[in-house]
Amino acid sequence: MRKKNIIDAAKVKAAMGELISWQGAQAEFLARVAAEEEFYRMRVCPKVHANTEGERFAPTSAWLFNTLVQKHADMMENIPTAACLAREPGDEPMADQLSHILPVVMERNRFEEIYSDNMWYKLKHGVCAYGVLWNNEIDNGLGDIEVCRVDLRRLFWQPHIRDLQQSRSVYYVDYVDGDTLRAMYPRFDNKKLEQTSGALLSAGDGDRIPVVDWYYKKRLPDGRTVLHYCKFAGEAVLFASENEEEYENGWYEHGQYPFVLDVLYPIEDEAVGFGFIAISRDPQLYIDRMDRNLLEYMDWATRVRFFCKNSTGVDAEQFTDLTCPIVQVEGEIDEERLRQITVEPLNDLWLELKRAKIDELKETTTNRNLLQGGADGGVVAASAITALQEAGNKTVRDMVAASYRAYVRIVHLVIECMRQFYRESRCFRIIGETGEREFITFSANGLSGGTTEEGALRHPVFDIDVRAEKKDPYSRFSHNETVKELYNMGVFKPENAEEAALLLSCMDFSGAGRLRAQLIARTREARARAVSAESGTAGANLHADPLGTALQISRAKVEEARG
Repeated sequence: MRKKNIIDAAKVKAAMGELISWQGAQAEFLARVAAEEEFYRMRVCPKVHANTEGERFAPTSAWLFNTLVQKHADMMENIPTAACLAREPGDEPMADQLSHILPVVMERNRFEEIYSDNMWYKLKHGVCAYGVLWNNEIDNGLGDIEVCRVDLRRLFWQPHIRDLQQSRSVYYVDYVDGDTLRAMYPRFDNKKLEQTSGALLSAGDGDRIPVVDWYYKKRLPDGRTVLHYCKFAGEAVLFASENEEEYENGWYEHGQYPFVLDVLYPIEDEAVGFGFIAISRDPQLYIDRMDRNLLEYMDWATRVRFFCKNSTGVDAEQFTDLTCPIVQVEGEIDEERLRQITVEPLNDLWLELKRAKIDELKETTTNRNLLQGGADGGVVAASAITALQEAGNKTVRDMVAASYRAYVRIVHLVIECMRQFYRESRCFRIIGETGEREFITFSANGLSGGTTEEGALRHPVFDIDVRAEKKDPYSRFSHNETVKELYNMGVFKPENAEEAALLLSCMDFSGAGRLRAQLIARTREARARAVSAESGTAGANLHADPLGTALQISRAKVEEARG
């Protein structure tokens, strides 16, 4: 049912003015990103020129690219996965279900691919963005959660804030072909769709019309904060949740903007940061400039050239033709008339200066040789190299921790979307504790909560524990060695079952839960067989010597009475 038009053309016009103002404030960041991307392209994909004689060398080295590759590999080795922790005992079953379902939701959204692309952008420019949205078109209209990568060139927020959630509004601008937009919304004429939107058009957009997704928060009379949503183009309101009766609790009831920023190196009073290109651009330029000069000098030094007077009488074509065995000369030849051009040997100082600039780039970007598996300072022992690598990984762990904090916010938004939209039961294929494939059904009923004894509305709240899914061979080797060591210690013997279960519950390595479950199951089977065998032996003894057995039972009862 439609309500009165709370969001009308006047409010959309005011929102458009605010958007254009914020776009201007964000122009400096967008210009920096464009310049850094162009610099990166010129380093990894330089323009190809025709090789002509006498052309100046313009080499580009890959030190910056090597830094980005190594850091990206570190981030991919620490792809986050989340587990839910209940805050109240009654929410433990739901927390366990969510811990199994969340990885499935992320896998359906191809989060690993999204994470990889965002890490490239974050490492280069210092920030990346995720979106956690509800898409009604997924699963043939059933709808599902969509976790996606967000283009920061199209996302705009209030200037001079650190937290995106503190912004007065958030805008996302998409560009749609004019014919497609008019076909989707035939009730609007071209003038309304295109009016006042010219300021948002960038060069080369052609017939594309900017369509704005406008998110803003609103406080309800009961004290809750909800998030409303409006889609408009020009002055035409294409959709506004505040104008619809069914969205009286907002477009998103959790009241949070559906965007998460992941910052590498923060900037004060800004929601964005800076990346490795900003801090390694100058050293990379100096290294490339020195490479160019050194290669030019090498080219001069390796070419055999001569000073020759005009009156020497040497046939230049024969002299430069290496296949010609005889060179005709008129008159006498000496060093004054024909002398080879010699180039002084290059001073080692310049090579040391180049190495110093390379070391500066490595130190600035914390990309030392040890972190790439190399051995510095004569260190050759595997354990020593590993210890140095772990000590040098402090900056990597710091970057990973920042991404994990962003992932916690992503997971919270996913759970809130489940709470609001998972009204129908859905089936998920999960991996159980024993490693076997299982199917479970899930709906928002368990997340809706209920009322407390005082009559207040209660929603289950969960803490998010984010851990890394290590995939490197060293981690797998370490896990295997841990299991072998536990086996040699006798942890898996049936008589040590209780101690082993307690030990495994405190340990954190891949497969610990599955190992604990199998150990408990086998221990129970062993105890059942032992009880069965003991019962059979007692029955056989009773049948063989009933009098002796009766006397033993009587004595036991007497001793019990005395005790």
